[in-house]
Amino acid sequence: MTIVRNLMKPAIWLSLFLVGFGVCNGAFGASYPNRPITLVVPFPPGGPAGVVADIVAPELGERLEQKVIIDNRSGADGIIGSEAVATALPDGYTLLLTTNSHVIHPATYASLPFDTEKAFAPVSLLVASQNILVVNPSLPIDSVEELIAYGKNHPGGLTYASGGLGGPTQMAFEQFRLTAGIKVEQTAYDGGAAALLAVANGEAQVMMAPILAAMPMVRDGRLRALAVTGRHPDPVVPELPTISETLPGFSALSWFGILAPAGTPAAVIARLNTELDRIVHEPQIEKRFAEIGGDAIGGTPSTLASLIHDETVRWRRVAKEAGIHIE
Repeated sequence: MTIVRNLMKPAIWLSLFLVGFGVCNGAFGASYPNRPITLVVPFPPGGPAGVVADIVAPELGERLEQKVIIDNRSGADGIIGSEAVATALPDGYTLLLTTNSHVIHPATYASLPFDTEKAFAPVSLLVASQNILVVNPSLPIDSVEELIAYGKNHPGGLTYASGGLGGPTQMAFEQFRLTAGIKVEQTAYDGGAAALLAVANGEAQVMMAPILAAMPMVRDGRLRALAVTGRHPDPVVPELPTISETLPGFSALSWFGILAPAGTPAAVIARLNTELDRIVHEPQIEKRFAEIGGDAIGGTPSTLASLIHDETVRWRRVAKEAGIHIE
């Protein structure tokens, strides 16, 4: 009877639960993975997130000895695909390749089908890159100063392309537009690849795009690059100035990371983080990212968690100033 009475004490039940959880969690991590993993990219193929996924997924699959399947679930500037991961089983077999759009949505949308910070478990930051200001080659503009002058002399005469309402390409250009004091109309497309193609085809005239997605079209002459959006020139296009040289203090960067559903076992998160951090710092992977304007970052899950928190606060301020609000 003494044993029964002791087992009924809450403290002992809690201890037994924690011990059991630790054993199960450790065992789960040791056997993980034993089947293919799905990496949800919440944008159409060909955009910047797709470029990163195409580089990382095969390497991760090789290290885990399981296939990593890229699943493009586009719509609502990444919200549809993100929701699919937020509601997936937290077993490490469904992951999300997220971008800085993830931290912009809470600032621009009246409501979301998930909590940006609580619905996901950060796994690893992968890569960061500058954006690049590009125009259609037919536009008689070769610099940021000329673009601003053209915008002021032709109010409403320019259209900028974005990869989706309330997304990073819209927010980056709106930040530029407000700082420059010009009026430019927006046309939103389903993803960054479609938006870049629209500028190249002349449906829109200008765009603020992730450099790793835009550079192939700049190199083949379909787009003209004016400047980069970081505080320093980019090694990929060292000849280009920064926007901050014309508009002091301006900065707008893109980043890409991996999230899992909240509740994913810590051992699984640790395994994924270890492999992803190693992958992005492999010399050949760093080189591939550098060739398209990306800087390998990596780091612990807490690195990504801190970035998500800080960026969410930052973009709330920008959205309020720009008056961007999506129902």
